[in-house]
Amino acid sequence: MKEKWRAIANLLEEEFDIEVQPSYEGWGSGYDPKYLPMLEMWAKGEMDEVPPVVKTPKGVVFNILDFLKRSEDYTINSVRHEISLLLNIHFSNWRLGQREVFRAGYSPSSFVVLVSVLDSLKADRSISDDNPSSLHALRERYSEVLQNLQSLYPHHKLALSFLYDFLEEEPPFELSLQEHSRHMMPHVKEYLKEKDYQVLYDILMEDLWTKFRGYVDMAKEINLIDLLLDEARGGRVREDAHRGRIMTDVLSKLPDKHREIIKSYKDKEAQDMPQELQKEVLKGIKSLPDWMRDYLGQMSYIDMLERDISFFSNFLPKTLETDIEHRGFLSFLFKGWEEEGGASANRKQNRQEEELSDMDKKYKREHGLTEDEFKRYKAMMRSVLPYVEHFKRRFDNFLPQEEEGWSGRYLRGRRLNYKQIAKEVPIKRGRLFSRREVPDRKEIVFELLIDVSASMRKEEKIQNAIKALLLVSEVLDSLSMPFSIRVFNENVYELKSFEEDYRSVKSRIMELTSNVGGGTDLGKAVGAGADSLEFYMKKSGMKGIIVMFTDGQPTKGLKGNELKVFLSQVRQKIPIVAIGVGEALHMVKEYFDRNGINVEDISKLPSAFSFVMENQLKRLVSAN
Repeated sequence: MKEKWRAIANLLEEEFDIEVQPSYEGWGSGYDPKYLPMLEMWAKGEMDEVPPVVKTPKGVVFNILDFLKRSEDYTINSVRHEISLLLNIHFSNWRLGQREVFRAGYSPSSFVVLVSVLDSLKADRSISDDNPSSLHALRERYSEVLQNLQSLYPHHKLALSFLYDFLEEEPPFELSLQEHSRHMMPHVKEYLKEKDYQVLYDILMEDLWTKFRGYVDMAKEINLIDLLLDEARGGRVREDAHRGRIMTDVLSKLPDKHREIIKSYKDKEAQDMPQELQKEVLKGIKSLPDWMRDYLGQMSYIDMLERDISFFSNFLPKTLETDIEHRGFLSFLFKGWEEEGGASANRKQNRQEEELSDMDKKYKREHGLTEDEFKRYKAMMRSVLPYVEHFKRRFDNFLPQEEEGWSGRYLRGRRLNYKQIAKEVPIKRGRLFSRREVPDRKEIVFELLIDVSASMRKEEKIQNAIKALLLVSEVLDSLSMPFSIRVFNENVYELKSFEEDYRSVKSRIMELTSNVGGGTDLGKAVGAGADSLEFYMKKSGMKGIIVMFTDGQPTKGLKGNELKVFLSQVRQKIPIVAIGVGEALHMVKEYFDRNGINVEDISKLPSAFSFVMENQLKRLVSAN
């Protein structure tokens, strides 16, 4: 069975000239880490064009579990689709298009509905041109996608009509939509054949979007009616009771005849309602007070966004993580191939594990380190172990795990529980008149940034940085607090992700001494750390903090006033604390002001970390 997956990977590696790796852990892809900043700027529309080497992933990982009961033909062409999609998407066009439709008053997600289907078809057009025999498997894949789609709005159906043309089937939609689709098909086919990305953007915005947006307008009107129908059914389960009350008021303010229409169709969808009645309800909505119409418009914007995301998630690359930003802008999260652990890295790791002795394998299972690595690890831990134990106790004061605390004194009255007297007096708890309080556990997430530039070789700085890192990591891991570790010089590399088990990264921390070198780019390090932390904070709902250790002035990237302005912008969203060592005194004061701490004696670095974390935790907890 393993030979089958490896053979498929080898076939695709030769075809696309990138590494392909089978995995049981899901989909993934990675790009050359040194090009990531340029790739991200291009994908955000900040650069017009970048060299092909920047846009081409170093490797792709495919999920074996998706294909256990599939034919080899289906598997090969499904992975082909994912790789071709990555190579064909011009991410800069996606971003520019979202901005343009947003400025015109449309949700960015409505544009992604159109372009995601078109670029998915464009990828498969490229595959079928080179491998005509792949057409059957690609069509089979789309047939399965269509079965999973529900609650389609007019613009969804119009986008899908292009897909039905690829399947050579008649779309099961109303005749007017089919006719509109036929008028658009010449431009669609032109888009699928075109290779120049500037021409592609012109076709997309001038020929396709102008004909597509009318159906987006229709969807927006239908959605307003659906919100009222949903309210008439009793509303969805809401955490926001305030929103529920307002929607109830909106429905009650409709003229009687329009409210009766809504009630008579409350068990159906707006699209089941005759167009004459739809127009009547829309007239009723226009009669509402301005603030109610505005509120309904805001709710519609959010609901349409959710429906669009549910739709186009079927046409996005499985190999990339996606992020929905403010106002519904879609962005992709790119990762370095080295961070993902490419095929060559995995094979190297497997070979190393096969060469381990039985004792090393035992240590690996128990500690995540070989016997020799574990001895070096314990030797480093001796100098920081007292701080670890102290730090844990200090943290426990802020992070109560159980119910504790008593308050209130009720000497008389109904709140006094006389039935407890028989229990309280014999055990002498003395809390007969007190009320138990249950404190909240304050969850905080940490992004740790460690400087590994060439200057860190001096004065045992890197050894002390590793000790400080072990101190913080041990404490946060023992308290089950999420944290990420990134090391930086002129580039930034992820050492540990938020979800990753700390035990599995101990060996990487021990190897830091042999990976020191390069310049210092503080701006890039803070930018990468802030992006990662902000995404995790959105996902988890926690507050976060960035803690950076560095030993000197930036030698690469942003400097002077530009760096100060950038750091100030980041600090408005996320607290940053910088710890400088020795000569870095002036640097941390210049760039980080009161959020910078200098340690004259590097041997005191672990205690400095402890001090910083304790004070920042107090501040964040008090803010809660």
